[in-house]
Amino acid sequence: MSTQVEAEVTVQAGDIKPFIRPAGHQCKVSSGIHDCLTFGTGTLDDNGFWENGCYECARAHEEQFPECGPCWPHTDEQLRQMRFQE
Repeated sequence: MSTQVEAEVTVQAGDIKPFIRPAGHQCKVSSGIHDCLTFGTGTLDDNGFWENGCYECARAHEEQFPECGPCWPHTDEQLRQMRFQE
């Protein structure tokens, strides 16, 4: 049986939305220098990236809030699309 944890994530200044984390995850969220949300644990560097990125939380947030765009750590497909757009 899985459980989910409700948390609040700031997606834009003054705009707070509820986010349901994957079961068992205690990841934190920040915004990176690339204007995307970043999910993970450990130390947060000066650019807004976590020492241990969390793919599961990033994908869960994208699924729940597609209007916010891709989150870090990115999937291989997202990275290919970003390189194509440059």
